[in-house]
Amino acid sequence: MRAAVNYAGEPAGWLIWEPDAYGVQIEVDCAMPPDAPLLRCYGETGGEPLLVGLPAPENGRLRLRRHLSKETLKATGCMNDLPKAFYLAEHPHQKDAAATETEQPLQADVPSQTSDNAKPPLQTGDAVLDALLDGGEVQAERRQEGLRLHCPFASDRPFALAPAFVLCRVERDEAILDWTKKDAADAAASNDNQAIT
Repeated sequence: MRAAVNYAGEPAGWLIWEPDAYGVQIEVDCAMPPDAPLLRCYGETGGEPLLVGLPAPENGRLRLRRHLSKETLKATGCMNDLPKAFYLAEHPHQKDAAATETEQPLQADVPSQTSDNAKPPLQTGDAVLDALLDGGEVQAERRQEGLRLHCPFASDRPFALAPAFVLCRVERDEAILDWTKKDAADAAASNDNQAIT
């Protein structure tokens, strides 16, 4: 299915959404706005926005080709339904745009509630991986044994999880790193040892 992608309320390009057995294949092609900041593509779902990804400049356009897993789609409530709209922005739009003019921070995993049950942002404990998560270059999903980190992968291009390539595997068009609780403990211990020396 083909859908429009907007930037600042105006049409900027298109997105192709092709479901498959493992999730959905996505292709984005948009005009590159002049003097635009680093833009990500988002989908409006009626709940938490879906981070489609970070289009890269390519021949004067912003382009992205990637695969989103079923788990990613399920987390944002668009497992069976196409998002209502797609847009380019630095940060996802607020659910209630009338309430405030500012945009949400990128950490969409942090609920707006201030209760004791609020989930912390997804973090690994490793400074490099956490910087990639904070920057939106890598997506994470909570698993029983830890976290699954993933990003788009093509053998002829750099990929965001390259700093940890020895821990990654490739499935379809994604680099995947399963980060366990033991890995997090090892990273914390390594950080403590570096601080001591």
